[in-house]
Amino acid sequence: MKRSLQLSFFLVLFTLGATVGAQSTLTEIWRTDEVLNTCESVLYDKNLNQLFVSCINGSPAEKNSEGFISVVKLDGTIQSLKWVTGLNAPKGMAILGGKLYVADIDELVVISIKKAKIVDRIPVEGATFLNDVAVSPDGKVYFTDSDTGIIWIYSGGKLQMWIKEGLNRPNGLYIEEDRVLLTSSGSQDLKVIDRSTGEAKVVTTDIGHGDGVEFTGKQGYYLTSSWSGEVFIISPDYNKLSLLKTSDQEINSADIGFNMEEQVVYVPTFFDNRVVAYKLTIN
Repeated sequence: MKRSLQLSFFLVLFTLGATVGAQSTLTEIWRTDEVLNTCESVLYDKNLNQLFVSCINGSPAEKNSEGFISVVKLDGTIQSLKWVTGLNAPKGMAILGGKLYVADIDELVVISIKKAKIVDRIPVEGATFLNDVAVSPDGKVYFTDSDTGIIWIYSGGKLQMWIKEGLNRPNGLYIEEDRVLLTSSGSQDLKVIDRSTGEAKVVTTDIGHGDGVEFTGKQGYYLTSSWSGEVFIISPDYNKLSLLKTSDQEINSADIGFNMEEQVVYVPTFFDNRVVAYKLTIN
């Protein structure tokens, strides 16, 4: 292919990506009652076709044993408000092998989904603000500590520090085969990290207080949330577009969940104590 044709080809791809991103929308479809006290994270369970919601129920760094996990139906009905209790300030969650892994200040808490019971508490030495959790395709549990700037891996019953420096309040994780997508509330950016080398590259800046990150199912398109109250779509060229802004209403948007099959985004509103569901349209 000649250089001029190559340039034209990539310009067409770039323009198409920008056009599609610019036409993306979020449309509200339901909201829960305001009973999900300080809800921080939403996780869609495709096997049970339901949502897990972590509720801090207090201060984000307070050990009060008042935190709980709720189960919410896909129509916004609360199925079980206090499905599992006795947590401190539960935040990010991930599912592996029938167990729900929850970041809880300085512990990785393991819950049997079938028994609705805490079956293990894994202390993380030096941790003070464990935040998001995600599982890799090869079954490793990754999680962030925002205060210390560390990304941890739990695998085979062992904890390992993966990235120890260079991160400013790391938070949201999405794990792919060869890379990790990371949002950070301190540096307010989206990074792509090579899983084999740990090398990180900033790909999108100014995304607010980076919280959740999810893949849309459409190649190259991701969603990120800013805790202060904004949701962005990231296009294949890593440009961003704001789809939702609630910060002017003092409504947060913490660690979002996503139902890829139905293209529905679930936004935990933190101090607003409810989850709001939005239909995503990418044209």
